[in-house]
Amino acid sequence: MKQLCSLLIALVAAACVQAQLQSPSPEAGESFVQKVVEAFEPLGDDSGTTGQTWDLSYLEASGGVQSVPAAILSVAATPNGKVFAGSDVAMEGGGQTTYYSYGDSYEYHGGVQNNLIVAYDDTEVYFPFPFPIGESSEDTFSCEYGTAGITVYRTGEVFTECLSEGTLILPGEVTYENTYRLDVHEVLVDSTFLGTYEVTYDGNYFFSADYPLALLALFDISTVDTPITGDPVITEMSYAVWLDSYTVGVDEPAVEPWAMLPNPARNQVTLVGAQSASYAAIYGLDGREWKRTTLRPGLQAQTIDVSDLPVGTYVVRTNDGTAKKLVIER
Repeated sequence: MKQLCSLLIALVAAACVQAQLQSPSPEAGESFVQKVVEAFEPLGDDSGTTGQTWDLSYLEASGGVQSVPAAILSVAATPNGKVFAGSDVAMEGGGQTTYYSYGDSYEYHGGVQNNLIVAYDDTEVYFPFPFPIGESSEDTFSCEYGTAGITVYRTGEVFTECLSEGTLILPGEVTYENTYRLDVHEVLVDSTFLGTYEVTYDGNYFFSADYPLALLALFDISTVDTPITGDPVITEMSYAVWLDSYTVGVDEPAVEPWAMLPNPARNQVTLVGAQSASYAAIYGLDGREWKRTTLRPGLQAQTIDVSDLPVGTYVVRTNDGTAKKLVIER
C-alpha cells in the first residue's frame, strides 16, 4: 500500500510539472471587449493542482457592469511604433496605445497616452513562456518620462506565480478550458521633486494560450500618494475585469471608452480605462466645478476621493471629451 501511494503521488506531481502556460499568438486586426464590475468573492487556495473549475458566472448578476473596448494593431501601424520596435503588438483602447511582446515572456514595453510617451528602458516581464504550475517569476522595471514640465522617475517590481490549471466559467456560461490561474503582486512607484505615488496591485489572473490578454483578473489595488509636505493619502479599491468578446477582422464595438465604479458612490470612485485623458473634473448639474484630479499615465485604474462632495447627482468629465453621470449617496 505504501508503494502504491508513493506511485500515485509521483504521478500527480509529474502531471503538475507538465502543466504549463504556453505563449499566445496575437494578430493585428483582432478586437475585444472587457467588462468591469466592482464586487467579487475571494478565491480559495488551489496551489499546485490541475483540473480545477472556477465558476465566476455570478459576476454579471451583481449589477453595475460596464464595458471597455480595445483592439490589437501591428506595431508599425502606430505613430510611435519605432520607439517600441522591440514589441510584438500594440493594443489600443480608450485613447491609449500600449505595447507588448509574447516571445520568451509576457513583456510590457510601455505606451502612449494623450501624446505622452512612456517607454520602459527596463521593460516589465510579467512571467516567462512556458510557465509551469508551481514556478514563480520576479522582475524589476523602470523608465523616465516628463509631464507638465516635471520629470517622473518610475520604478517597480513584479512577482508572479503560476498556481493551478482548470476550467474557467464566465458570465453568460462562457467556458474556457486549459486556463491557468496566476497570482500577481506588482508595485509601481512614480517619484518627482514633489513626492512619490505608489501603486500596489494584488491580483488573480486567468490566462490561456489562445488569447494575448487575461480572460479574467480580480484586483485588489492600493495607492499611497506622499507629498514632500503633508500626510500621505491612501486609497484602496477592488474590481473584476473579464473578457466579454473577442473578434477578428471586424470594427471595434461601439461602447463607452472607460468605466466608473461604484456608482452610486459614497467616499471614492474609481475610473477604469480612462488612460486617454490627463485629468478628470466633477461638475454639479448647475455647471459648477467641484473637483479636478490629474490622471497619471499608464495606470489602468485611478481613484478619486469624493467624500467631501454633498449627496446628489454630478457629471464626471475627462478632457478627452467623455462624460458620465455620478450619483453620491450616504
